[in-house]
Amino acid sequence: MQPNSKIIISRMVEQQIGKQKKFREFALREVNKKVNEAKREMVAEFNSHPVTKEIEMGSKAENISGTLGGYGNLFTFIGFEKGEDPIAPIRSMLEKIIVSYESVNKGRFIFKIQYPSKEELFTISPMPWASSRSWLQGIELGMSGLGSYLYKGSSTISKSRSGSAVQIKSNLGRGRFKNTQYISNIIKKFTTKIQSI
Repeated sequence: MQPNSKIIISRMVEQQIGKQKKFREFALREVNKKVNEAKREMVAEFNSHPVTKEIEMGSKAENISGTLGGYGNLFTFIGFEKGEDPIAPIRSMLEKIIVSYESVNKGRFIFKIQYPSKEELFTISPMPWASSRSWLQGIELGMSGLGSYLYKGSSTISKSRSGSAVQIKSNLGRGRFKNTQYISNIIKKFTTKIQSI
C-alpha cells in the first residue's frame, strides 16, 4: 500500500483514559466495524458495476456498460485471453483494507487505515497487448481501436486471444469508445465514507 493511500482517523477521548488499553481496543473494534461496513459497500458497488459484470461474463457478453455502443463486449475489445479473470486481482486488492492503532495524542486515538489507491489498481491491470498501459484506467479515459474492432459473437476466430474478436486494418466506422466513471469514483466514495467516521 502506498503512503498516499493512508488516512488518519482521530477520536476524541478523555486524556486520562486515552492511554488505557481497554479503551483503545474498544475504539479499534468500533473503527474496524465501520471501515468493514464501508468496504462491503465498496466491493458491492464494484461487483454490481456494469463494467465489472460485462467483463466477468467473458467473450460472449453483451455490451451492458454501453462503452462500445452496444457492439461486442469489453472482454474481447480489450483482448483478454479466453478463460482469463481480469477482475479477480482488482477485487482481491479492494478486500485488503488494514486498520491499525497508531497513537494517542492530546486526548485523541489516532488510527491508520491503509487501502489501495487507484494508481495501485492501475498497475495490476495491464492491457494484454501493452503492459505499460492499464485497461482499468482506459475504461475511464477512453481506448482507441473501436473502429477496427471486429466481433464475431458465437463464431471462433483462430488468431484471436479471446476467441471471438480481432482488430483488423480496415476502419469499420463504429464510432468512439465511451469512457465511463469506474474505479476512481468507487475509491473516492469509500474515502469519503471513512473520513466521516
